[in-house]
Amino acid sequence: MARDLRSDLLTAAGALVERTGSVDAVSLRGVAREAGVSAPAVYGHFADLGDLLDAVVAQGFTDLVATVRAATDGVADPVERLLAGCRAYVRCGLSAPGRYRAMFGSRQVPAGEVAFDTLVDAVDACVRAGRSGSRDPRADATLVWTALHGLVTLWAGWVDRPGPDLDAQVAALACRLALVSDGSA
Repeated sequence: MARDLRSDLLTAAGALVERTGSVDAVSLRGVAREAGVSAPAVYGHFADLGDLLDAVVAQGFTDLVATVRAATDGVADPVERLLAGCRAYVRCGLSAPGRYRAMFGSRQVPAGEVAFDTLVDAVDACVRAGRSGSRDPRADATLVWTALHGLVTLWAGWVDRPGPDLDAQVAALACRLALVSDGSA
């Protein structure tokens, strides 16, 4: 089977971002070394380091959206779907905090908008079902995202994540900020 060098380079760069905690600490030589190829081999797949790092960040958002969709597929109740997506978002961020920081750092890619629109759609579904008092699903989704982003950012650095149960805290934040009226959440 032929080697997919582009994929291997993305994996290598992602591993370096995760290990170092920053895109600024990644070099083309380091990526090539991690992938087991010569530095010039990278240029056959990426124009430069910036292009490679943009691809790593875009892949992070693609993985995030896939994780959220996998968690929400088949969940009929809009509130439960919103909460399942929020829990998946937090877990995805905590599973790779270096990549997560890179996704929300200085490298902006259009894939981030797709991830955010998934959250807006989930809040809007709660509104349409009469389960949220939101008058502006985009603004309220921004509040939910801000809170979830804060959880990931704060908890990523702690070995023993203090505080309440993750699922309960995510549900409380999402329901309050999306104005969801559901006593079971």
